[in-house]
Amino acid sequence: MIQTFLDKFMEQHWSDLLLLHWPVPPEILRPTIPDDLELDLFEGQAWASVVGFHLSGLRMRPVRWIPWGDFDEVNLRTYVKTADGKRGVWFHSLDSTDVFAVLGARILYGLSYRSAKIEKSLTDQSISYQSTTHWIFGKIPARLDAQLDESVGTSKIAREPLDRFLLERYRFWARRKVGERSSSAQIRHRPYDAVRLQRAKYKGGLFNAFGLPEPQDSPAVTHFCQGFSVEASSPQWLYNTAGQANHR
Repeated sequence: MIQTFLDKFMEQHWSDLLLLHWPVPPEILRPTIPDDLELDLFEGQAWASVVGFHLSGLRMRPVRWIPWGDFDEVNLRTYVKTADGKRGVWFHSLDSTDVFAVLGARILYGLSYRSAKIEKSLTDQSISYQSTTHWIFGKIPARLDAQLDESVGTSKIAREPLDRFLLERYRFWARRKVGERSSSAQIRHRPYDAVRLQRAKYKGGLFNAFGLPEPQDSPAVTHFCQGFSVEASSPQWLYNTAGQANHR
């Protein structure tokens, strides 16, 4: 029972996901991730992504009758793995409009959430997320824009090897350490039914904030997904406190 509680610690729904991806030389990204993680490469190339989406229905099992969050988010992530082959994502930053979600994620998981003002626009023809972190986090701007094809609802689902590499990630690592290793947690959801978009652009300072060059070109790959429900496991330290087998 305790194991189930920890494995299904949190539930939420993600919608209107816009994911912009760029290849990045591994030697540039390597210094930005912890030493106990490795870059996960696709055909020898590392990737970084800027993701905008709406999160709703956030509930934690201890008090699941209370909805905790309904907010927009913009994050910067890259793709990593452990020496024994566990794959997932490393979040450089996660910007949210909900200050309680920011505090909760930083305290519980050790994730690099930042409070931000985010404006989302969604029409039949386009989607955009415009974010600026609050002054305490340096007022870092980011804007994601994409044109939605008229056939988004009927387009072929993106299931090529690169699509799966970028999208199907069911683990994340955080800056908090458990012993000498970065803490991790698992997420569960159905596979993405994302489609590729042809016209997208990004402008901002998310990359520069971590010593990375800002992309000068349009994204190499852009995905849009209408959404799905998500379950997340508890933070690593709760498994340890409860004396339960963890998921690492």
